[in-house]
Amino acid sequence: MRSDVRGTRRLSVEDRRKQLVECALALADRGGMGAVTVRGVAEEAKVSLGVVHYCFDDKEQLVAAMIEKVITEQLEALIGSIPTGTLGTGRDALRTGVVEALTAVWRRAAEFPDRWLLMIESMLFSLRQPVESASAGQAMVQHQTAEKYGRAYLSEIGERCQMRWDIEERALVRAALQMLFGTVQWWLVDRDDAAARDSLSAVAGWIADSASPK
Repeated sequence: MRSDVRGTRRLSVEDRRKQLVECALALADRGGMGAVTVRGVAEEAKVSLGVVHYCFDDKEQLVAAMIEKVITEQLEALIGSIPTGTLGTGRDALRTGVVEALTAVWRRAAEFPDRWLLMIESMLFSLRQPVESASAGQAMVQHQTAEKYGRAYLSEIGERCQMRWDIEERALVRAALQMLFGTVQWWLVDRDDAAARDSLSAVAGWIADSASPK
């Protein structure tokens, strides 16, 4: 089997990128964004600095890939919450489905709170960077990714429940995500499960009331 100079198995570039992202996440889980350095990732992955630089142009590109993975993992809970069988139609079915979806995202955040904190930390770091910095656009990428998943979910759940949205989808998604993210952040502060569920139920009710039968 071919190997690099440090004895690790030769991986494809795609697989090596995935490995390095996982190593970066492991560092961030233990020490926050400040712990993520190119050298630290190389040491975590047991590869040379050159391997990391071959897969990622710089630290900013590595961090962007890392945050994209975190967001995707969190928001895939939305899509994954839609049952493959009969969901039912009408506003009550819609509300039930939305509650389950929002709860799935919250549970994911509760299971991996450090990953959610990492998203917040990354966004704040991005917003503080000069416009010309490679990191400056990361906050926008995060929000665009969240919006993409949110719109895909609303489109699918609305179709399954035979409901149409009375509010423009983009505006609805943005407001709903703000309330969802705010609920998760409150939970991170007080760890009050009952309060989180009550808030998510209220958000789901508002979303369901924003639709009408087709």
